[in-house]
Amino acid sequence: MRDFARRALGGFASGIGFAAAAGLAWLVVREAGGLAGELSGAVATRASARPAATAQASAAAARVRVTSHRVERRHGDAIVLGVLHNESDVRVGSVRVEAAHYDAAGLLVDLCGWYIAPSLAPGEDKPFKVSCGGTPERPSPEGASVRLRIVEAY
Repeated sequence: MRDFARRALGGFASGIGFAAAAGLAWLVVREAGGLAGELSGAVATRASARPAATAQASAAAARVRVTSHRVERRHGDAIVLGVLHNESDVRVGSVRVEAAHYDAAGLLVDLCGWYIAPSLAPGEDKPFKVSCGGTPERPSPEGASVRLRIVEAY
């Protein structure tokens, strides 16, 4: 009986490990897919993942813009501070802003993103912050330029 319980517990633990690995792999593939088609301030929405009822919100999300931004270095962290503006006539919910940091040769050195919530009313401006997570001991890489894009807005 003890041998059966040990095997059952070992099988259960293996199953949980495989499920966690599959979930992590799905997350990596989902986030890596966000790199395709980089835009410099316009919105890339995932309309195929939205029901028809949110078509109006998707159209409004296409009119969310990054109107200004600057990059600051704080304690080894590269922080992008900026302002979003909703140019549409409907409220847009949470917005995901992504910052791609490039070196002088144009190679990607860091990529980070953040959800900006709560929603943006029509014509509203909202400040945002995207932090790349460096520390004084392990600073985020220096970038020559930053390109922002709106990955998702709903």
